[in-house]
Amino acid sequence: MGAWDIGHFDNDTAADFGGRVDDAEPAEKADVLRNVLAAVAATGPEDYVDGGEEAVAAAALVAAQCPGGDPVTTPYGPKDPLP
Repeated sequence: MGAWDIGHFDNDTAADFGGRVDDAEPAEKADVLRNVLAAVAATGPEDYVDGGEEAVAAAALVAAQCPGGDPVTTPYGPKDPLP
């Protein structure tokens, strides 16, 4: 059964991305987020955005690190805090 709801990590693709973030070494976690966001940013207006769910999840993790940012508190997101 798949996960699907309205939260940043409430779909299978984003939940898998959360696992990839957890699996990355601490020094490489920012690169995981950066690579996903850069890939989506590089798409053109006529391109199919294959990584949209991952990009939304990555953006939520970045926003959570900003002053006043809401923490990511979902069972589908990364279990370990970002460095």
